Amino acid sequence: MHSYPRRTRSIRMIQSLLVATITLYLLIAPQTLHAQSVPDTVPDTQTAGRSVFLPLVVGGGAQAPTWQLNAQEQQLEVLFRTDPEQHRQNPRRDDTLSQVARQRAQDMADRNYFSHTSPDGHGPNFWVVQAGYGLPSYYTANGNNIESIGLNYATADEVWQAWKSSPAHRVHVIAEDPFYATQTDYGLGYVEKNGSRYWVLLTAQHN
Repeated sequence: MHSYPRRTRSIRMIQSLLVATITLYLLIAPQTLHAQSVPDTVPDTQTAGRSVFLPLVVGGGAQAPTWQLNAQEQQLEVLFRTDPEQHRQNPRRDDTLSQVARQRAQDMADRNYFSHTSPDGHGPNFWVVQAGYGLPSYYTANGNNIESIGLNYATADEVWQAWKSSPAHRVHVIAEDPFYATQTDYGLGYVEKNGSRYWVLLTAQHN
């Protein structure tokens, strides 16, 4: 006769525990699901205290690889950067200019010409802008404010000394003229084909 009240109290206690457990689950579960479904969300005032998972990026991902200089371009770069007469402050190799410089050398080699103007009538200013490097608006749209070239010099040292010995090239390559001193970005190109050697130096500044 006295077992029913005790059994009723036990049932009620179990029911209370179940309700508390379900309530606690409902409070926690939405936060856990949100954190797992948005793995790249950065913590802010709304997500503080929640578990947030950030992706691990390996191997560079979105960054483009640095343009690789060939051996002759590397030698020319050392001369350009370390010459005691160089007037440029903190010159910086630019991948776009480097790519265009190599392409300029390759184009001259492939089409057998040696000039700042291609057979199509385009100058180096045009080519670097087409490649995505923005030049100042006062530069000549289809001319040359940025390039020195050399033909058939056997070494980087030979072409560098030839440029420095030429008044027209010297003001550019070591920036004796203040106009060129502002061109702290640079690119280098070298291509050898059919016994001919083409050297290109581009220097520029962004608009």
